[in-house]
Amino acid sequence: MSGKANPMVIGGFVLGALILTVAAILAFSTGSLFRAADSMVSYFPGTVQGLRVGASVAFSGVQVGQVTDIELNFYGDEHRTEVAIYYELWPDTLRVVEGGLGENRAAAYRTVIEKRGLRAQLTSVSMVTGQYQVSLVEAPGTPANFLNREWDRDRIEIPAIPATRDRLADMLEGLDLDKLITTATDALDGIRTLSTDPQVKALAGNANQLLGETQKLIEDAGPVLKQVDGTLADYSVLAKGLGTRIDELAGRLEGTLADISTLSVNLNSQVAPVSQSARGALGSADKAFQSISEITGTESATRYDLDLLLKEGAGAARSLRILAEYLQQNPDALIKGR
Repeated sequence: MSGKANPMVIGGFVLGALILTVAAILAFSTGSLFRAADSMVSYFPGTVQGLRVGASVAFSGVQVGQVTDIELNFYGDEHRTEVAIYYELWPDTLRVVEGGLGENRAAAYRTVIEKRGLRAQLTSVSMVTGQYQVSLVEAPGTPANFLNREWDRDRIEIPAIPATRDRLADMLEGLDLDKLITTATDALDGIRTLSTDPQVKALAGNANQLLGETQKLIEDAGPVLKQVDGTLADYSVLAKGLGTRIDELAGRLEGTLADISTLSVNLNSQVAPVSQSARGALGSADKAFQSISEITGTESATRYDLDLLLKEGAGAARSLRILAEYLQQNPDALIKGR
């Protein structure tokens, strides 16, 4: 006959089980049940596959909260759906160095959303497991689309932006994969045909031969290049010598220009007196020409006398010429008379 169960033992087992259950809840909840939290919501436009309740909410890689609920909203009139992600943020994970968060938490979040571009985005935690988390990122270039759902008035909304996988999916939707595969296949066939073409093989052989000849030409050009280097060195020395000679010639030219400048100054000082004397002589000559002009003028008495004298002289000369001719023809006229 079995003994009666001891109530104390049964009570001890039940109490121990309760204690273990509470400890497990505290361990797996990371203490979130007893910490202050801000209730948040974000409405994601794309799929949330890989996101689970309890997933982390991170900012710059640091966990600042966790997902508490995921709901699917269906709008029958518009025949569309949206995913609402409810999560909490833990203020105690943020160390405030300067200033403060303020009592109005919604206004503080609104300021960060508008000025810093705070957005919610799904990011991958592990490519192997396909797990995702909610990441708070700064994207000031993206629009802040607040939906302001009536049933979520008691929560602070952070606008959501598409995940990277959603953007890639949108990009791939515009691509004709069949056409890309056909094009790639044709390109591979063309490469295969070229690789087996005898002419291409012959061209490759000619190219190898050309490379060999080019290498030999380079080797043969080595001595010539050395001579060129020597010639360039000689030209460099010659250029330095010419530079020295040019510097000397420039110095001499500068001295010559200085002498010419001095001579010009001296000439200027001597030309002034000579110029004055020349002007005086020209004045005297002008007066003499004026006197001559007055003497030889048509109304001048001196000219009339000269003209009369010249006429009388011409008449006397003519008489003498007639006399000479007569005496030449009659030499004895001086003795016998006329």
